[in-house]
Amino acid sequence: MRARIARWRAVRHARRVTKAWARKRVARGAAYLDDVDPDWSRRIDPETLTLADGTCCVLGQLHGEFRRGMSRAGLFNMSSAPRANLSPVDYGFHAVLFGDEALQARDYALLDEAWREEIRRRRAADGSLRSVSAERQDPKAEAAVGAVEMGAPAAWP
Repeated sequence: MRARIARWRAVRHARRVTKAWARKRVARGAAYLDDVDPDWSRRIDPETLTLADGTCCVLGQLHGEFRRGMSRAGLFNMSSAPRANLSPVDYGFHAVLFGDEALQARDYALLDEAWREEIRRRRAADGSLRSVSAERQDPKAEAAVGAVEMGAPAAWP
């Protein structure tokens, strides 16, 4: 009976891992980042964005490493305040924690594409289509990106 219930749960969860659900989670994560770091989308390099890699994911690119980014972005709070920690899965920063490796890999691939779409959409809307790697050729932009990598707020030209 337990095995049957486990299979039912696995199938039910696997159906949730869709492109639409990834986009919904990414939209929630992007809106959250807009509140805590309004210029975040300009500092992400979509060409190297890989959520499965803690340094190339969204929070890793913004803060140097996924866990540090969770803390700095306010998703993980060690204080005794009543505010609950926010789920990185619900905000599109991490793949689902259930299922096998193949399901998690599928979720990461869907999330990677959804984040790239979100970043492209934002850059097209504000006219900043240059990638971070192209901006690194500009000395002022290079200094700003270097400061961000060290944890300082960006001061873009």
